[in-house]
Amino acid sequence: MGNMKLDTKPATDYQIIELLNLLNLSFENYLVPIHFDSSQFLNMLRKDSVDKTSSRVFLSGDQPVGIALIARRGWTSRLAAMGIVKGMRGKKAGTSIMKKLISEARERNDREMVLEVIEQNEPAVRLYKNCGFETLRRLISFIHQDTKQDAVNDLQEMDLRELGRMVLQFGLPDLPWQLSGETIASMTPPAKAYKREEAYIAISNPDVEHIVIWSLLVEPSARGKGLGVDILKSIIAHHPSKVWHVPAIWPEEFGFLFEQAGFQRTELSQWQMRLSL
Repeated sequence: MGNMKLDTKPATDYQIIELLNLLNLSFENYLVPIHFDSSQFLNMLRKDSVDKTSSRVFLSGDQPVGIALIARRGWTSRLAAMGIVKGMRGKKAGTSIMKKLISEARERNDREMVLEVIEQNEPAVRLYKNCGFETLRRLISFIHQDTKQDAVNDLQEMDLRELGRMVLQFGLPDLPWQLSGETIASMTPPAKAYKREEAYIAISNPDVEHIVIWSLLVEPSARGKGLGVDILKSIIAHHPSKVWHVPAIWPEEFGFLFEQAGFQRTELSQWQMRLSL
């Protein structure tokens, strides 16, 4: 069977609820469970700078069968999500879709396109490599469920926007999109940021059972003193009886910090990839 050709329309032609339903259908029976409710979807669009004008809905005839969400900042585009509904998968539409998305990015005068892809999703990894994407690094994940931590009283809450500024100043220049200073600065409560000496951390809503760690930073002059591990242990003690998640967007080189703080590595990993345009 030859490659399937799909038409496209801008995501702006559709209501938010239509995009949300199509996204969830496109990730049905995916390698990992992915399902957004309306609040999560709207937060993702805002926080990750998704541009609905550049995002695309794929059509077979007049029927929407897939979606690509494109996030944009400056001269960089990110493929924030791409999926095809279950009945249309396996028909080799991916290459033509990616070529179109890359062509449109060049027409916008973007200078690079970035993405993250699950390492175990071999067909998707192969697709992106065939389209010219290069691997930057492996991204890994952790979980922590042990509540036995000593209580601490020296965490200071801070503005998420200020932490975002510090990540831009002191963090890696090629952090994954969701860990970047721009993303952290666009987060809002109930997410929170804390400081302990020259170490900083951002987390999702601490009032619920499951908490995500979105940022971890130590100022360059204070690195090598164990402050990163200390603030991880402190945040766990500050919010006891929680399950802590480090999503698979964290560079592998940060792994030792989480391991030393008692986190257990999980199986899920991704490749961070980039294409120069």
